[in-house]
Amino acid sequence: MPHPPLHFGTHRKAVAALTPQQRTALRHLIDTYILTKNPVGEHLAAANDMTLMIHGMGFLAWHNVFVGKLENWLVTNGGVAFVPLPYWDPETPIPGEHNKNNTDPNMPLPETLRPGPIADIPDYMALNDLVVPYHNAVHDSMGGQMRFPASSPSDPIFWPFHAFLIAVYEHWRNH
Repeated sequence: MPHPPLHFGTHRKAVAALTPQQRTALRHLIDTYILTKNPVGEHLAAANDMTLMIHGMGFLAWHNVFVGKLENWLVTNGGVAFVPLPYWDPETPIPGEHNKNNTDPNMPLPETLRPGPIADIPDYMALNDLVVPYHNAVHDSMGGQMRFPASSPSDPIFWPFHAFLIAVYEHWRNH
């Protein structure tokens, strides 16, 4: 039986709650961002900078900033309606407008990261240590560009997926 939908707050929406036209508009904006701002290069440089630890202890903090850069760009480029960036829950199918030859992972958020139990996580490192393996498993199961850190930010679903992880982080911080 699928889990009930997550509700992280009143501001960050699920990408599935957008209309097809809104998802198409968001996809166009994300594609433009990828082409003009080179987040793939930024992600690769950050991954190679061992002081940032973007796939280790610095994962949540750094990706919060990385998604924030897209949100800032959206505000200044006609996409303010998509701020905060809508999230995609990997337990649900990838919206067609955001699928770039990926496989639906059908991976629910671990119970410890769901509303309720997440309040028992004592600190950032404990939260980060629970999020990173889930993040990696979702990336690995999706195929396409999402399997490779060197190319994953060029996949349009990368951004709503990381918005999902940031929503988990935001929920933890607020509880």
